[in-house]
Amino acid sequence: MNYKIHELFPLVVYQGDVKCHQEFKEKNLESLKEYWFNGYINESPEYSGRIFAHHNLEYKVFFEELRTHIDNYFDTLLIDYSKLDYHVIKSWVGCHFDDETPSVKPHTHNESNLSFVYYTNTDETSDKFCVAQQQNKNESVGDLFQTAIQRNLITGYNKYNCNVYTITPKEGSMVIFPSNIGHFTQKFTKRECERVVIAGDISNFEERICRLPSGFHSSIAMVRSLK
Repeated sequence: MNYKIHELFPLVVYQGDVKCHQEFKEKNLESLKEYWFNGYINESPEYSGRIFAHHNLEYKVFFEELRTHIDNYFDTLLIDYSKLDYHVIKSWVGCHFDDETPSVKPHTHNESNLSFVYYTNTDETSDKFCVAQQQNKNESVGDLFQTAIQRNLITGYNKYNCNVYTITPKEGSMVIFPSNIGHFTQKFTKRECERVVIAGDISNFEERICRLPSGFHSSIAMVRSLK
């Protein structure tokens, strides 16, 4: 039988290599750990107050390159990014120092437009980066894709029936994704390497509408523009 599948509305998660990685890691890996928000005692980076890594001038080379990766992300979407200003509104460091460090629970960042993770130190045993959707639009019948019941209907996973997509961390790379997409990390094996990442949130403002009321400008005065 002849038929065709139309793949509609795919979600884009960008992954690219950081050119300044080796130099940046050699110079800053140890100091980055001072920005660890300590997931043992803080539910989120905001509770720790350590959310301004982008204000450290020693990290300028990375945050300047970040703009190029955001440009690439928008280029994929056929967006004229020259009309946008990017602002890092917060950035922090995530660490897995040992095999007992808890994985990052599912969450979203609804107060920003884009989020990023830069894998500064990692290996193949590091937790996977996972992107999740709350409801699969292909699940036309309740529990069609459910695997936790006795009589499963699903016989395997593919890109049409999964609710979670995993990305393997690659040292020296970064991922960029919409902040309102659910994401988390998942441990797949015993960790053999200390994992250190820089993560952060970005707001995008269209240049021609950036002239906002003075009260709003004062609230972002502390933010370093990437432009």
